[in-house]
Amino acid sequence: MNALSQIRLAVAAVLCIAASFTAQAQTKKESLAPHEGFWVVESTPKNRQCTVRFYTNDQKLIYEETMNRKLNINFKQTKRQLNAALEQAMFVWNATYKVPTDRQWVAVQFDKR
Repeated sequence: MNALSQIRLAVAAVLCIAASFTAQAQTKKESLAPHEGFWVVESTPKNRQCTVRFYTNDQKLIYEETMNRKLNINFKQTKRQLNAALEQAMFVWNATYKVPTDRQWVAVQFDKR
């Protein structure tokens, strides 16, 4: 083997090793979708109130809360907090099959900041 082919072989080996490290470094993306059920946020443009509703996968309303603030659902943190409140509501719904009132699960999630 001449020197040029040895250099090519070394460069190819380095590229293969670098490619394997990059493949291992990729992380699994976090899913922002809730595990069970879904939420809907409604707001009016004229005031700062919004209404958050939680539903089962069968589209049954299980919880509703009105807040005196706007929620920007484009933020990942907002989605995580809504999902956490939805999990609480789904837990109570699955245990009792009753719609809880005056729990303020959503407000509590956003007051933690």
